[in-house]
Amino acid sequence: GYMEITPVMEEVVVTIAGNNASAVYDGTEHKVTGYTVVSISNKLYKESDFSFSGTAEAKRTEAGTTYMGLKAEDFANKSANFSNVTFEVTDGYMEITPVTEEVVVTIVGNNASAVYDGEEHVVTGYEVTEISNVLYTKDNFSFSGNAEAKRTAVGKTDMGLTAANFKNESANFSNVTFKITDGYMEI
Repeated sequence: GYMEITPVMEEVVVTIAGNNASAVYDGTEHKVTGYTVVSISNKLYKESDFSFSGTAEAKRTEAGTTYMGLKAEDFANKSANFSNVTFEVTDGYMEITPVTEEVVVTIVGNNASAVYDGEEHVVTGYEVTEISNVLYTKDNFSFSGNAEAKRTAVGKTDMGLTAANFKNESANFSNVTFKITDGYMEI
């Protein structure tokens, strides 16, 4: 005679969620690892009854979301006592959110003066004199327009620089203000 134990035939559903984390952009890499077994539909089935062959890790530095890439195929039943195991997987992720505190970029247009000599005089460009957040740099914004002032006769010509000439290009900062002092050419 003999005693035979047959595997559990009804479906066992293992629900798994990749871990996730969120951080405000600070210029450094952030990482989240691992996953959580949310539920198992059969109380006899344990975490030790399955294996994991993937990489449960997500890293990110810039604003946005990086997913771990967890999928059901990363998990496998290793117990002969259960013949029908399904893994329902929710991917994990690392999210970096933008800095929401105001960043003030102070810009001063160049200026020059000359004594009238009948010639046209030109001044161009601007200087970034201060940025209120050390993580924000000159590379994070763009300029469109013409930072130039020309004058021949006695008087003063402004460049016409305004905050509208400057645009934040960094997704890492959501609240950037440009404080402008116009440049000029004075004869």
